Amino acid sequence: MIEKRKYRTAELPVIETEPEAIISGAMDDEIRSRMERTVEAEGPILEPLLFKRVINSMSLKKVGSRIEPVFSRIASSLDCTITEEDGVKVFHNDQEENFFRTAEESDRYSYQIPLSEAIRCIQYIISGTERSLTKKELALRFRDEFGYERMGAQVDLLFMRASLSPDIERYGNGRYKPKEY
Repeated sequence: MIEKRKYRTAELPVIETEPEAIISGAMDDEIRSRMERTVEAEGPILEPLLFKRVINSMSLKKVGSRIEPVFSRIASSLDCTITEEDGVKVFHNDQEENFFRTAEESDRYSYQIPLSEAIRCIQYIISGTERSLTKKELALRFRDEFGYERMGAQVDLLFMRASLSPDIERYGNGRYKPKEY
C-alpha cells in the first residue's frame, strides 16, 4: 500500500566556504557528509536538487562548471543506491519506497520530483477510488496531492510522464482503472 508523507528537507548548518577550497579537494569530507545527510533525509532525491542543497549550505549559489566535477565524483562514491530516471541520477536512502511526499513549493519544485515518486502518487490516487478517472480528473487530483495550487507546465509535464508509465493501467477508452497498489 502506498502512503502519502510530508516532504522534509535536510537540516544542514550553513558554513562559509570559497569555491577554491571545494575545487582543491580540501572540502571533500565535508561535502560527502552533507550529501549523505541530505540523501538520508530527502531520498529519493534527484542529483541536481542534492547538489543544490549542499552548495547552498556552503554559502554558495550554484554548482558551476568548476565545482560540478568535484560534486559528481563525491556523489558517485556515496554508499547508497543510485539509479537513473530520464538521464538524471536519483539517490536513494535505501528505505522501502512505497510512498510519495507532499511539499511546500519552496521545498521542492515539480521538476525536482523523481518520476518514480510521481508514479506512486498516481497509483495512490487510483487505489483510493472505486470508479475510473478521466485524464483531467486524475491530473487535478495529482496536482492537489502534491500540494500545488495550479497546474503549471512543469506539474503537467511531470503528470504526463508519470501517467504514461506501464505501471499505470488504463481502459481502452483512456480512463484510468481503479486498482489496488
